[in-house]
Amino acid sequence: MKTNIRGFIVLFLISGSLMAQPSGILTLDSCYKLAVAHNPLTRQGPLYHEAYQLQESVLSDNYLPQVSAGGQVSWQSDVTSLPISIQNVVIPSLDKDSYRLNLDINQLIWDGGVTKKQKELERAGLLVNLQSVEAENYRLREIVNQVYFNILLIRENEKLLKLNMSEILSRLGRARAGVYNGTVLPSNADVLDAEIIKIEQSLTELAHNRAAAVYRLGEITGQTFNPGLELVLPAFDSLPLVNTRLRPEFHLLELQQDKLAVQQNMTGLKVMPRVSAFGTLGYGKPGLNMLSNQFDAWAMAGARFSWTLWNWNQHKKEYQIIGIQKDVIETQKENHERNQRILLNNLNQEILKTENLIAADHRIVKLRETIAKSAGAQLDQGIITSSEFLTEQNARTQANLNMSLHYIQLQYAKLNYITAIGLIR
Repeated sequence: MKTNIRGFIVLFLISGSLMAQPSGILTLDSCYKLAVAHNPLTRQGPLYHEAYQLQESVLSDNYLPQVSAGGQVSWQSDVTSLPISIQNVVIPSLDKDSYRLNLDINQLIWDGGVTKKQKELERAGLLVNLQSVEAENYRLREIVNQVYFNILLIRENEKLLKLNMSEILSRLGRARAGVYNGTVLPSNADVLDAEIIKIEQSLTELAHNRAAAVYRLGEITGQTFNPGLELVLPAFDSLPLVNTRLRPEFHLLELQQDKLAVQQNMTGLKVMPRVSAFGTLGYGKPGLNMLSNQFDAWAMAGARFSWTLWNWNQHKKEYQIIGIQKDVIETQKENHERNQRILLNNLNQEILKTENLIAADHRIVKLRETIAKSAGAQLDQGIITSSEFLTEQNARTQANLNMSLHYIQLQYAKLNYITAIGLIR
């Protein structure tokens, strides 16, 4: 059965986004570092740290004296008077207008541990935010994997097509010499010439795919790449043991539960006693002597104590609500682990399947090499036509292409397995 090389290549290249290559040598690990460094979301990390430090400073200020100033001017329709009169004693009547300026100072002594727990909650929130950034960057690494290996597939296709073209060009030279000498029909040379044009079309298509891929790689990594880039094919000899709890998304769920645990502990603090000291400096009429109509300065100092003895079990209900939220996250963790087991099993089957394909490829390539070599000799002797030779030549090219692509796919499947577990950093 005659093989359509061009159709085979297009079929292989459709499966994913394609990428291109800069000058020099680029490794997968360097792509990870460049992509993460260039990712706008990476800049969220320092911003979260800065916001956390500011919020922690605000909470620490709870233990600093709080100073406020106030004033009041008022008039009232009646004032206190004494319902008695004493001979030879003048009891002045109080003015109905009053004036007051005051400076209040409050110092928190103990807030039931609220400030301490608020700091723990802010710290837990910071860890959740930072882990969410790490989860996004990890998903970015998965995109890099896809792009990187698609580039390798393009390069392998180009290499094998060029080798095939070189072989056909050699046969075309001999065919044209035969046509010139009258020993070969012109149609034989035309068939070879048409096949070369067909390969050139495929190479042109791949070149455009590579140009588009270069742009995408540049956008992901923030670099400017040239078409001469060589990518290093990573090789993975062994696979790690199955572990469904290493992904950053799973760790994010754990941190969210930790944050809820801190919130749970804070609910009980709503009924804890509060103790604070206060001091007030004032000036006005009347002062602390309510029977005086004179402006006077005054001062007062003391301590305050408050304790919520009953709040209709609101804190217990809030504790239960947060407990339900933790249970919801627990179900998400269980679902994550189940999906991980399914995914890892599928990837492992993909690896085993590809390894078996490569074992068969070696045998097929060996046979196709022998057949193609024999067909070349027969063409030179005029035993077969150029079309018959191309059938065997294309079959050999496809066999080599299959083996090369299967090897790249094997490494990609192993990388996907390692990445799915959560070991790529």
